[in-house]
Amino acid sequence: MKLSKNTKKAGLALIGSMTGFLLAKQMKIEDYYPYILLGGFVGNTLGEELIPEECKPANTLGYIDRSGHLKIIHL
Repeated sequence: MKLSKNTKKAGLALIGSMTGFLLAKQMKIEDYYPYILLGGFVGNTLGEELIPEECKPANTLGYIDRSGHLKIIHL
């Protein structure tokens, strides 16, 4: 099963949120919410930086320059 980049990022954000929750619970802190938010933010940021963008043929633009050569731009 192939997962998209957004699905992978959501998974890392969920893992980060759960890690923040478990960390706050382990430290016996009453207010879990900031730790859950911080963990989700860290997971989302790591997902954005570590997961590469998949370049598909639909994400390419081709044009012919003045010299007659085909140039391809990956969007």
